[in-house]
Amino acid sequence: MLHGAHASVILVLFLVTQALLAFAGESNAPWASALAFASLAAAAIWVMQPAADPFPRPWWAGILALCIGTVVVQSVQPLPPGAPLSATWHLGAVTTVLLMLILRGRVLVGWVGYLGMAAATLAWTSATGHGLGGGLDLLVRHAATLIIGTAIYFGLLSTARRIGAFNRRGLHEAAAVATAQAAEEERFEQVARLDQLARPLMERVASGAPLSASEKRECLLTEASLRDLVRGRTLAVPTVLAAVNEARARGVDVTLLDDSDGTGDPAPVAALITRELGELRSGSLTARLQPPGRSELASIVIAPAEGAARILVVEHDGRVR
Repeated sequence: MLHGAHASVILVLFLVTQALLAFAGESNAPWASALAFASLAAAAIWVMQPAADPFPRPWWAGILALCIGTVVVQSVQPLPPGAPLSATWHLGAVTTVLLMLILRGRVLVGWVGYLGMAAATLAWTSATGHGLGGGLDLLVRHAATLIIGTAIYFGLLSTARRIGAFNRRGLHEAAAVATAQAAEEERFEQVARLDQLARPLMERVASGAPLSASEKRECLLTEASLRDLVRGRTLAVPTVLAAVNEARARGVDVTLLDDSDGTGDPAPVAALITRELGELRSGSLTARLQPPGRSELASIVIAPAEGAARILVVEHDGRVR
């Protein structure tokens, strides 16, 4: 909001206006006016720069120092009776910069800067014969500016919090809807997979006709596949299931176990299972995704009918040992 093309235009108009006021007063020494304006311009440009809110400490400290410099330079100049309002141009200019600091989340810094400006101004008007009353008259209008700015900041902050809470509720609701949709889609996929695997054999059994030896074998393989879907979960991907079915048809005993919480990447494990089953002619293979908190992702126990058993451990980064 405080930077961009529109903000640059406002900044230029602000600086042009302050330059006209700074150099319009005949009572001001040209060198002092130039120094005060340069300090004010640097602070105004700085406070409009893109940065995280609240404003970083080194930034607001530098801006505050520049504002103090502007006030000090103006305060060493005399203020003759009847001097035009332009002679105190710096008060409104510095107040505007302090207002920007408040809007950027530095409320206390803005008011500390104003109190410093007020103390210097009262000392200035007293020393030049205008008294405390004259100083208070100059300061009260600028205090009102900061009061309004502070109210606006806290109003915007409250609105931003409400919008943030609304957005968080929206995100939570969207996440809940997405989770429910994903669960529904998963259920549909499981039903379709169950229908594809079991329907032909169930219809054959329901017909009452005797089952042949091959059909009984197919029933056992189908039952094992269904068990893989339930117990193996994330490991029961099409490539693994195809390799498992081929291995079981050769007489290999295959067990898939998924004890994970579903957050790990099962792809390296699935690829390893597929490779090992392709090489295993007999015996057994048990693959398990480990529970959460384990140092390894999965373990695969390969026990051929002939020869020594092997245990492969898959790390979370995909390495196999």
